[in-house]
Amino acid sequence: MNRFHINVTERGLRNQAPFSVLGGSMQTEGRVVLTGEVSDTPEIRVTLDGVYTASFSLKTTARRPNRAGVYVSGEKRHNIIARGDLALDVRNNVRKGTRLSVEGEFNLKQWEEKSSGETKYFTRVLIDRFTSAEPDQLALPMAA
Repeated sequence: MNRFHINVTERGLRNQAPFSVLGGSMQTEGRVVLTGEVSDTPEIRVTLDGVYTASFSLKTTARRPNRAGVYVSGEKRHNIIARGDLALDVRNNVRKGTRLSVEGEFNLKQWEEKSSGETKYFTRVLIDRFTSAEPDQLALPMAA
């Protein structure tokens, strides 16, 4: 069973588009803790300044009761960004299918599309730290 944990604390109001978090609307930047499964292989890039950047998607599952009292599962994909030494740790330790718990802050990228003039939004989580949500394989007893 996949577990979903999200913890948001307000940091300051910004003029941003609403972001849906567990049925609510979030217009502030905040801290978030997500636990889920990496849904694609992390992409590692290096800037001209020599700073490493890792980006990947994290798939989380939320279970909530509907009006009839039956639990319904819903999956979401979150775009995760790691920079610096943390990106190197992602490169060495994270693969597709790895269960992770990440902590960071929401970041909203907003732009206007030139062809239609429509405003587009892209939400991502800039992480400060991550831990493996899988049991340590070395700590498990070995079969004889």
